Amino acid sequence: NKNNKTNNELIEYINNNRKTIILYTALFLFILITIAIFNNKITELDQSVHTHILNMRNDTLTNTLIIITNISSAYSLIVVSILLLAIIKKKKIPLLICLNLVSAYIINITAKLIFTRPRPSGINLIEESGFSYPSGHAMISMSYFGFIAYLIYKNCKNTITKTLIIITLLITILTIGFSRIYLGVHYLSDVIGGFLLSIIYLIIYIKNINLENK
Repeated sequence: NKNNKTNNELIEYINNNRKTIILYTALFLFILITIAIFNNKITELDQSVHTHILNMRNDTLTNTLIIITNISSAYSLIVVSILLLAIIKKKKIPLLICLNLVSAYIINITAKLIFTRPRPSGINLIEESGFSYPSGHAMISMSYFGFIAYLIYKNCKNTITKTLIIITLLITILTIGFSRIYLGVHYLSDVIGGFLLSIIYLIIYIKNINLENK
């Protein structure tokens, strides 16, 4: 009985503090991967991933991933957000989506200026400027589509529809991250770092907005 009570209390604690647990886990992993990057402890893994991806390259996949990476740029998502703002009558949700996008972009640019990691060289299929860590596309896609997934989770009543949309958004996020590595403009660690920083930011963002009376 005591063991069951302890287990139930633990489960209840995790359920009540889920966001906080995820936040600190992501923060710990982000710090860990950042230290590994700047102590050259992850270089071998990054290079190994690029070697495998070079062998996967073909014209069809390259053209597809260039389209995906362009559609998922901050500028493209700004256009989408402005359209949502114009179309949706109740303005709070599209305003929060726009604010989320702008905030994630500013945080990413700031992080890049702090870490100043050079991009991969000699393997890029497209031209990109700026620093490499953390990946802007990875961070912004996780923040943008992750926030939309959260809104769907909170507001969609149909479980099947909700699940399908969230899975689609998750696949989209992962595909965007993969596209940045495949196109040779980011390392694997850049993308993982971008995802982790985005999770940290997004949980803080969600905790500090009021979604009532949308």
